[in-house]
Amino acid sequence: MPSISDRLTQAQQDFNAVISTIPFDEDAVDTALTLRGLPMAFKDIVDIAGVPTTCGTNVNMGPAPTKNATVAQRLMDAGAIPVAKANLQEFSYGILGDASAYGRVTNPRDPQVCGGGSSSGSAALVACKALDLTVGSDSAGSVRVPAASQGVLGFKPTTGTIPLDGVFPFAPSFDCIGFFASSIELIEQALLATVDEAPTPAKTVSTIDVSALQTKGERFAGLLSALQDSTFTAVEDLDYSQLESTLATTAKLYAPMRLKEAYDVHQPYLDQRDKYQDVILERVLGGQDISQADYDAAAQQVEELREEALTLFDASPIILTPLDAGPIKWDDITAENTADSAASLRRWTEPFNVLGWPAITIPLRTRDTTEVGDAVQVIGKPGQDLTVLRVAREIQALL
Repeated sequence: MPSISDRLTQAQQDFNAVISTIPFDEDAVDTALTLRGLPMAFKDIVDIAGVPTTCGTNVNMGPAPTKNATVAQRLMDAGAIPVAKANLQEFSYGILGDASAYGRVTNPRDPQVCGGGSSSGSAALVACKALDLTVGSDSAGSVRVPAASQGVLGFKPTTGTIPLDGVFPFAPSFDCIGFFASSIELIEQALLATVDEAPTPAKTVSTIDVSALQTKGERFAGLLSALQDSTFTAVEDLDYSQLESTLATTAKLYAPMRLKEAYDVHQPYLDQRDKYQDVILERVLGGQDISQADYDAAAQQVEELREEALTLFDASPIILTPLDAGPIKWDDITAENTADSAASLRRWTEPFNVLGWPAITIPLRTRDTTEVGDAVQVIGKPGQDLTVLRVAREIQALL
């Protein structure tokens, strides 16, 4: 079996997934798939002491950090071994993964298919089987979209569950650490090792709402059939008009908050604007005209919506949704439809950053399948992260 170093080299050569490697003791690696001795890569916005944090940009980000990000330190305390910093969309600003100073990440499942962003390299390292667990960040779907696009598991916990100290921000109100993994068990171990407070124990779930899947025709027929033969009761009791209204409202509120927060984050670096990727600079500058009053109004509405939207769980504690319109090929993304392509990928992920709910994506294919297919998203109430993971594990066993 190739060494971890060889796998990382191959992942960089074949998929451009790695920005830098971190010296480590190969003999300390344990293959038991627990955090103890587990080699891990971190999206290159996560500080690792002594290793430059590039954020996927040519902008001078200052000297290498002298301490580890909290999430990294907690994983290391649990025995994980940092081995690489993963490539990403510059400054995490984009769901397509199409702009990095280090070049675009190639989707290991299908080079012609958009691998999603912004945590592109973190997803690719799991998809190509170089690593079993990697860290990304998710502010509008930046873990779940590349996970779905590259055929791996991708989890976003309840907002605020894992501290973001030492992680370069995108839009702080919505930023979350997230995990890509080869197994849900590893995701659960990583979550428990990094949270500030022990999460609510997993609950037994008997009903799952599949209203959103039923709207997609035959795309999810296999999963729906499997659910009928499972211990779950699949219901369609969700007020779908309320769901659609919630999706639309979250998109409306997310835009001004994200624009202003991202612009505020980047103000100290805009004297280096010639070093940004052009499309990223354009997006950053798009927030300079958002007034504080407009921002405050949107933030207040988000707080109200987070309370109102909980009624979507009245019929069931777990909601299943699709992820997107299906795989998008790079050749089909043009200058004219880039915004629409990105919006289609974010449609079912961005709302749950705004609402702060935990969600995991499960590929509807085996890990050994090479082509890109559909994925399902499992969503639960805020704080019910372990319940979401338990249900996801049970659904995955049906596939």
